[in-house]
Parts: sequence; structure tokens; C-alpha cells
Amino acid sequence: MPHLVIEITENTRLTCSQEELLDECNAALLSSGQFQEPDIKSRCVTLTTYRQGTEQAERAFVHATLQILDGREQGVRKQLGQLVVNAIAEMVRPGAADQTVQITANVVEMERATFAKQVIGG
Repeated sequence: MPHLVIEITENTRLTCSQEELLDECNAALLSSGQFQEPDIKSRCVTLTTYRQGTEQAERAFVHATLQILDGREQGVRKQLGQLVVNAIAEMVRPGAADQTVQITANVVEMERATFAKQVIGG
């Protein structure tokens, strides 16, 4: 744990590869001191079908969902979400002069009582 899923609209311009974006987000999560290095799992999903608002405007967005086991205080959860937003923001640029990019994160608690995990090998 944790699981980080980054959804990114296809018109979002990154200053790096998606793999490098994941590396930076993983490093940010590790720096929090909340997780063990091999437990951080992340992936990017590129959105080809999406809407933002109702107007035809040059907009893009990146949304991260961070799933963590329950039990951490609200302040820690807020800090983790902000770490992810900051890491992503460092690598996103508008693709056009009038484009806006919204970067958001939501930290979701998973219930320890029902979470299952098994490690094979190693």
C-alpha cells in the first residue's frame, strides 16, 4: 500500500514521460515517511474520452486517486494529497496559450479489516 492512479487527459502536456511522472510521484510518497518503498504502486491512465465543464474551451486535467489503508489522521491524508499534486504540477504545462490544466487529488481510505495482500517470491 498505497495505490496511486493518475488519470490524465490526452491533451495534457507533460515535460517528461508518464514513467518519469510516476517515478516522481512515488519518490514524493516515499519522502512522506508513511510508506515502505516496495509497497508504493502507481499507474497512469490516459483519458481519450472526457469532458470538463460545458463550454468548448481548451482545458485539460489530471486527477490522482491515492488509496491508503485507514488509520491516518486527516492532516496526514491532506499532506499526502498535496505531495502528489505538487509532484504532478512540476511536470505539467499548458499545451496552448489559452489552455488551463486542473490538477487534483483525492485520498481514499481502504479498510484494513477487509484488505488482503499476498507477496509471492523474493
